[in-house]
Amino acid sequence: MEANKVQGSAKSIVLDNGAELTYCERGEEHQEILITNAFYFHTFMPVIEGLAERYHVYGIVMRCDGPTDERNADGSTNWARQWGKDLYDFAVKKGIEKFIYVGKCHGTIPGWYMVKEHPEMIDCFGSFYLAPHIYKEHGDRWTSLMASEDKRPLMAIALRKPEQGLQKKMQELAALGDAKFPPMIMMYGGYPELIWNSAEELDHDLKNMTVPVGYCFGSVDPLFKDHYESNMYAAMNTRGARTVFLQGECHLMELDCPERVVSEYLSFIDETKKGFYKEITSAPVKEIK
Repeated sequence: MEANKVQGSAKSIVLDNGAELTYCERGEEHQEILITNAFYFHTFMPVIEGLAERYHVYGIVMRCDGPTDERNADGSTNWARQWGKDLYDFAVKKGIEKFIYVGKCHGTIPGWYMVKEHPEMIDCFGSFYLAPHIYKEHGDRWTSLMASEDKRPLMAIALRKPEQGLQKKMQELAALGDAKFPPMIMMYGGYPELIWNSAEELDHDLKNMTVPVGYCFGSVDPLFKDHYESNMYAAMNTRGARTVFLQGECHLMELDCPERVVSEYLSFIDETKKGFYKEITSAPVKEIK
C-alpha cells in the first residue's frame, strides 16, 4: 500500500489479478459516484474535497508496478491501457455500475480507456489539461524540463503564482520520498493516444464519441502549447465536447486556484444533465464539407 502518495487517510484494495491499488475516499454520504486517478494525491486534495461536497469521490493512485495484463506487441506493459483496466477492475470490484470520471493531465488517461472500452459505465468525462494527440508535438519545453533532475524550473513555469505554489509543490515531491517514476511510466503519462492502435482509430472514436467530454485548458500552460494543434483538433472534433479556455491560467491550477478547478468540473457536469450533449451525441454524425 502506497499510503505516502495520499495526503490524509488512505485505503487499499486487491484486484482479481492480484494487483493492489491505493485509494482515498471522500464524501461517502453522497449517492452519486465520481472517480479520479493520479500518480499521487497531495496538492490535488483540495479539489477532491471540493468535489466531495457533492459527490462520493474515489481517488485511485495509478501504480507503476505489479501484475499487468495490458501488453504491447513486444510484450511490454501498455501502462496507458493498464491504468484504464485497473479503473475498470476497481469499479467492478466495488460494484459500481455507473460513475462520473474526472481527471487532470496524466489522470485523464484511465478515463480515455473507459470511454473507448466501456462507455456504458461513464456518465460524463472531464478531461482537463490533456487530450489525445493526433499530431506530433510543436515543442518539447514540457518534456525536456520533465527529464531534468531539478524539477523547480518545470514547476515554476507550470504555476501562475510560483511565489505561493512552488514551495507546496516541492514539499509534495519530498513527501513522496523514494516514489520515483521510471521514464517509461512518465512517457505513458503524457500520451493518452497510446490507448489506441492508430491515429486513424483515435480520430474515428473522437468523431463518434457517445460520452460527454469536457476539456479545460490554461492559455499559458506549456504542455498545452507543446501540443497546441492536437488540443485544438480534439476540441473541434470530439463529438459533443465542451471546451473551456482559461486565459492566464497555467498547468498546476489545483495549486493556483483549486476552487476554480472544482467550479469548472461542476459546471461541465451540470451542463451534461441539461440534454444538450444527448441531443448531439444521439444524432447522426455531421461532417463538415
